[in-house]
Amino acid sequence: MFPLFVVKALTLENRRATVLKRLYPGFKIPQFRMRPIWIHALSVGEVFSVVTLIKAIKRDYPDRPLVCSVSTQRGYQVATQSLSKNVDFVFFFPYDFLWTVKYLIRRVRPALFLLVETDLWPNVLSEIAKYGAPAILVNGRISPTSYKRYKRLSFFTKRLLSNFAWYCMQSEIDAKRIISIGAARDKVEVTGNIKFDQPVNPASDEEIRELKDLLRIEANTKVFLAGSTHEGEEAILLRSFEVLKKSFSDLILVVVPRDPGRACSVQRMFKKAGLLASLKTELDKMDASLMPEAIVVDTIGELRRLYAIADVVFVGKSLVNLGGQNPLEPAAFKKPILFGPYMFNFELIAEMLVRKGGAIRVVNGEGLLEQVAGLLRNPERSRLIGQRAYEVFCMNQGAVDRILRVIQRFLRP
Repeated sequence: MFPLFVVKALTLENRRATVLKRLYPGFKIPQFRMRPIWIHALSVGEVFSVVTLIKAIKRDYPDRPLVCSVSTQRGYQVATQSLSKNVDFVFFFPYDFLWTVKYLIRRVRPALFLLVETDLWPNVLSEIAKYGAPAILVNGRISPTSYKRYKRLSFFTKRLLSNFAWYCMQSEIDAKRIISIGAARDKVEVTGNIKFDQPVNPASDEEIRELKDLLRIEANTKVFLAGSTHEGEEAILLRSFEVLKKSFSDLILVVVPRDPGRACSVQRMFKKAGLLASLKTELDKMDASLMPEAIVVDTIGELRRLYAIADVVFVGKSLVNLGGQNPLEPAAFKKPILFGPYMFNFELIAEMLVRKGGAIRVVNGEGLLEQVAGLLRNPERSRLIGQRAYEVFCMNQGAVDRILRVIQRFLRP
């Protein structure tokens, strides 16, 4: 597969930006007096999900160095911003070439390796096991698609998974799946989903007012916020918004593309449709007498706080067949949540929210339009759905404490 790797490294912009950093990672890693805990979080979603766990580890092991690896440029940017107070060093995860992996492990000298969710690489896992550092799968999950693929390769995955000392899985379904593809049954434990353990910091009225002022949104304006959108979804949102504006003249659309690099193209599409649309970073260039009809957020790491100003939230990556994004962040702000039919990356959370009345699943753009209009017309129903979403969020906390108890078996404070 090396020729394919070379082609991708040379032709894909996101790969070119990180290729050397992943071929030669670790040479800047400090040599700590004590062997560190190494945490690997693949990209942005995993980085945000592990923040609470990292803070808890730092609290329980204040003298133990913590290092964190990521695999993407955006993940690195978010990790350096959000983890800087609790992590001693952030670096790029190596390509799974044996020589690269061996060099990195000698530099890191891990006492413990925590892999967040699922990013399984055979050389990394086998060399860490040979080095004598226990590897723990944290917040483990196996999606239906991955499960089918792993089942076909079970002769390989059983050997791969044997390198783990323990598996902390999100749910019973995930536990059964990983056992089915080769994990040792007596090392598998359901600890829950650490995404439920994110801190609840409800925004005050003053903070909401300041955030709206920053975005040039008037106090009584209704906000329809679409988070982590992907290509194909913005066109659906645009069509729905054009119809909604006829009934709700004070409505504003805030779109946060999953990839900020797409923000300009999304803005151009909105402008072509006749909307007064602005990038977030260019709001100060607009005429002071005007208020935008649509704002496209072209910065990283701001989605969570933006949920605070929303009246209705759509969770992206779910109207296209890509698996959805995390619906718990708007749930923590008591927001009514909408998502499409494709939520298989968060299937249990999505089912739980829908079953408890904390979210609404829509099938297509027509369904999205109907439900947004209904929520805007009925603030009490909107408030009730948001409250139920918050109750689901609160009732399922505790995963971080359960994972800490597992860590204690392998690493004493």
